[in-house]
Amino acid sequence: MKHFTMAELTASATARAKGLDNTPTAQHRANIEMSVAQVLDPLREAWTVKCANNPGWGSPAIRVSSGYRGFALNIAVGGSATSAHCVGFAFDLVPGNGRLADFKRFCRDWLKGRPFDQMISEDEDAAGTPRWVHIGYKNRQGGQRRQLLTMRNGKYYPMTA
Repeated sequence: MKHFTMAELTASATARAKGLDNTPTAQHRANIEMSVAQVLDPLREAWTVKCANNPGWGSPAIRVSSGYRGFALNIAVGGSATSAHCVGFAFDLVPGNGRLADFKRFCRDWLKGRPFDQMISEDEDAAGTPRWVHIGYKNRQGGQRRQLLTMRNGKYYPMTA
């Protein structure tokens, strides 16, 4: 893992506050490492180039706002019962430079032709700017549906822009 650490991919303020152990199993750790190698590290490297080619965009850092969530933590945060976060295949990302609309477009374009399960532009405002971008490498069964979704007002729609 070049750009992400296991500590940041498994960190959770909720787990700490509730005394929940969020240590991944050996299989979930392997899934996290696979997801980083196949998606997160290459995405970060491409985002670095995109930021460098756009003066004024600032840091290409990507913060993981929610990564691995063991089953107890997933329940505690109100996550989906089928969440790929629970097995180490999904991550919620926020660009360090705050350019969420640009990051959303970048991720959508970058994922074209690549294997992935879901990209969800989460909790979008009226302008289509998300609060974070969910990237799932595989679903819990290991499938890759290549879904591009938008979530507004708690409802999911096919991504159109």
